[in-house]
Amino acid sequence: MAIQVLFFGQLTEIAGNAVGVDVAATGTLRGLEQELWTQFPLLKDRKYALSVNQKIIKEDISLADGDVIAFLPPFSGG
Repeated sequence: MAIQVLFFGQLTEIAGNAVGVDVAATGTLRGLEQELWTQFPLLKDRKYALSVNQKIIKEDISLADGDVIAFLPPFSGG
């Protein structure tokens, strides 16, 4: 079971310039986030939104094999 994690904007620098990484499926979105904080400690101090399968998610949800998680930096519009 695997989940794809994508990083965008300045968050790619924190992830070692990796646009995406595959990780073993964990139980929940918050569990995955905490696991990635261990792997990329600077991520914890940044502001970002999380999306699961192209939908912004604010609450903790269960993850499934094949989900695509994106770490999205703050963005502004004009």
